[in-house]
Amino acid sequence: MKILQVHNIYQGKTGEETVVDEEKRVLEKHGHAVIQFIKDNSDLERFNKVDKIRMLFSLTASKAIGDEFEALLEVERPDICHVHNTFPLITPVVYKICNSKGIPVVQTLHNYKMVCTNSLLFRGEEVCELCLNKSLYNSIKYKCYRDSYLATAAQAHVIQHHRKIGTWDRYIDKYACLTEFQKEKVFDDKLKHKVFVKPNFLAENKLEIVQEDFFLFVGRLNNSKGLQDLLYLFQNNIKSKFILIGKSDNPKVFEQFENVTHLGERDREVVLEHMRRCRAVIFPSKYYEGMPMVILEAFSLKKPVISRDRGAMASMIEHNVNGIKYENLEDLAEAIKSLDGNPTWCEELGQNAFMNYLEKYTEEKGYENLMNLYTEVLCQKSKV
Repeated sequence: MKILQVHNIYQGKTGEETVVDEEKRVLEKHGHAVIQFIKDNSDLERFNKVDKIRMLFSLTASKAIGDEFEALLEVERPDICHVHNTFPLITPVVYKICNSKGIPVVQTLHNYKMVCTNSLLFRGEEVCELCLNKSLYNSIKYKCYRDSYLATAAQAHVIQHHRKIGTWDRYIDKYACLTEFQKEKVFDDKLKHKVFVKPNFLAENKLEIVQEDFFLFVGRLNNSKGLQDLLYLFQNNIKSKFILIGKSDNPKVFEQFENVTHLGERDREVVLEHMRRCRAVIFPSKYYEGMPMVILEAFSLKKPVISRDRGAMASMIEHNVNGIKYENLEDLAEAIKSLDGNPTWCEELGQNAFMNYLEKYTEEKGYENLMNLYTEVLCQKSKV
């Protein structure tokens, strides 16, 4: 099978690029041909003012990109096109071109962009669903995208335009959602028959697992990702130890806590080294999230996750089985205290987390899901 991957890379690598790379690797490992149509938002730094204006007026469908993409299809003739992100350089023009050539299209939803201009369903450090089932033009007054009226209006226009002309209904054969939660949030009954729930996956780490006496946080250290929750823990769980890996705009704030070590930004090897040794992983994000790779890493290393009871986390974590979910700060502090005082129970939760990983998130399961998705789409296309 020949698969064409389409992806617009953000400025600064994200988990989406990791997913694209991992899917390419596992598909090629099983003998499939994978070609890529990739654009990188870092190219925007080289755009002059005229280029930026031209791009702004072609966000709904770029003719230049369309011509380039169509030429690639003529040469490569893929069996299926798997789209990950099209904003802003690629644009949704690729869907219509594939449809005109009879090439089925799969779209992975890494976030909530189809129903939210900032793609997060989050505003002012709180969950926001004001635009769900409504016009996204409502978001302009809040400057939801990049804190800009113009940028938000541009995003809203692209989504509303393609809603109006039926792009999402007519030209995408199957949507790949990461969780059932995401499926229910994004799709109405008219499109749910096109949704295939396909979690992210992760190759197993063959690392020695131990349990030391510290809790680990990995991620951006800001309020949206749960910084205030962490600060509450540091003040109220003074007997527990915490290691933080991630960027902070104010790293000095952690110096006041003797039980906290902030390592700053580190590469994946350092993260895995600490994760294999920690007691548990803390994930206090206020976002709904897509499917946090940090949680998959923790499960693969037999570590339970303590998480806010929200969004993707609520559907991934089973309370007191493979982790602990909390709704308020007192419950979070109690969860840390319980796991610190009962290493045996902590290990049991970690074993359950690993079993959950084996059941849903391994490389083999990821490949199986991809093949089931592609086969289903190709069979449906052949009947049309």
